[in-house]
Amino acid sequence: MSDLVTLSVYECSEFHSMGEVHEGIKSVDEAIRVWNSIPSSRMNGIKSIAIVLGEGWDATEFEAVIGKTMDLEMLRYYSDIASNQKAISMFKELQEKIPNLEVVGEIPVQQDVNIVRTRHHR
Repeated sequence: MSDLVTLSVYECSEFHSMGEVHEGIKSVDEAIRVWNSIPSSRMNGIKSIAIVLGEGWDATEFEAVIGKTMDLEMLRYYSDIASNQKAISMFKELQEKIPNLEVVGEIPVQQDVNIVRTRHHR
């Protein structure tokens, strides 16, 4: 698995191909800027910001922000993202920089993360 960590922004979190798709974003500030630039007047769904570890078919993707919610409950099933320090820093930075973001759950502790095998996004 690559050490590359990027962000993706989707106009529609459920069906990524509906609306704008921005991949390979290297900074949280840029991802938030793109996310904020998607006008709600033509929205096809609930916009999201995903953290992506790796690239291509071997990448693992976790939608960190959906709408105005960051749900960390499912993160324990994404052990390679949960154990990556750059990804964890991105979660924290998103929490700090998106006003009124509702955060559900916590980042899993390291020893719990290694129990579950990661399922890769395809």
